[in-house]
Amino acid sequence: MRKFLTLIFIFLSFSVSSAKIENIDDPFLLFEQEKHLNELYYQIQGMFLDGLYKMVIKKGKEYLQNASEDDERLKEIIKVVTSAYLYTDKPDELYQFVQKYGKYLSRDLIVRVVIYLQKKEKYNYVKSLFRKYKFLNIENRHNYKKIKGFELGKNIFILGKNQTVFGENDIYISYKNQTLLEVAKEVDMGYYELKIANPDVNPFDIKKGQMILLPRRRIIPEMDYNLNTIYINLTEKRLYYPTIINKKYYVITFPVGIGTDDTGTKVGEFQISQKRRNPIWYVPENIRKENPELPKAFPPGEDNPLGTRAMRLDHTMLLIHGTNKEFGIGMKVSHGCIRMYNPDVERLFDIVEEGTSVKIVEKAYKFGVRWKKFYIEIDTDKDINPKEIKEEMKKLNIDTSKYQDLYKIKLLLIERGYAIPFK
Repeated sequence: MRKFLTLIFIFLSFSVSSAKIENIDDPFLLFEQEKHLNELYYQIQGMFLDGLYKMVIKKGKEYLQNASEDDERLKEIIKVVTSAYLYTDKPDELYQFVQKYGKYLSRDLIVRVVIYLQKKEKYNYVKSLFRKYKFLNIENRHNYKKIKGFELGKNIFILGKNQTVFGENDIYISYKNQTLLEVAKEVDMGYYELKIANPDVNPFDIKKGQMILLPRRRIIPEMDYNLNTIYINLTEKRLYYPTIINKKYYVITFPVGIGTDDTGTKVGEFQISQKRRNPIWYVPENIRKENPELPKAFPPGEDNPLGTRAMRLDHTMLLIHGTNKEFGIGMKVSHGCIRMYNPDVERLFDIVEEGTSVKIVEKAYKFGVRWKKFYIEIDTDKDINPKEIKEEMKKLNIDTSKYQDLYKIKLLLIERGYAIPFK
């Protein structure tokens, strides 16, 4: 009798673990199946938090084999497994997984998968995904609509009233062998913001045909921002200027270079006290001590480190200015000033007035809202404690009821360098 009961139990256990939940009519089996999926779900959570990505893949695939199409956790598990594959060295399995479940993934994660497969030189897989997902087939040469000299979708974006999130991510296909520094200059972005959004790209060896994700869905650094105020976030090395043009809300945004770790840019609130075209640079004494061969002043011209425009903040030595360098925007390179590409600083110079407020902050992550949906943007590749994120959400009165466990918050940290919505 005991052997018979044992065989029955083994049969039922096998049936529960191998049958999809929608195919089960027996209430007892249905209960056992739901219990089994719950156990798997919490195992996946713990493994993901502990970085046990191979086990996440194993348990996640088991979950998907048994879950129904209307399982509310389905998309979440698919995202977790996809992310776990990106942390392991299994490109063949990842491709097969995305072929099966890609319809549940965001466009941004599909792009991330393609970039990863390019890195692994799985070019047949890449071609297959290009055929399957039409949004991957784009032209590098965008015809940006001009608004007061700015390019819509590149350095000026439509901003909904009382919204802080704007833009959508874009794709760039390299038309030659080059570096990420060269790409950054061409697309009017900073080096590090591209690097953070593209962790699987070798920044010094971008080959012809390589895909790059352009992180253009961003968040203004202050949720309660003021129009016609310049905001600079040192962590992401980017400047924002929300304003109204022709009775419509826009945000103008540019990448910037900032002070090095030794000569960091000051955080604080300032005003533009002076504007100068083709400025003379009077070299500060501390910089001449570092390099005694420097002259006392640089006249306007190609060799002037201030570039073609300069705007002083208060009555300090701190300037927003252009550059005579080919690269360095989006990096920690200056003695404390805010450095911009010359075409960018010229456009900003023409639209802001003396007396314009400038607020410089340093935020590794930002929260924002668009059409009643909350977003988060992580702008550092350094480790962030999920508890820290949760505490900040509470301070901003963001509903954290769906983020009671840290696993859900860690899911938000997978995609970095651009705004993602809370699920």
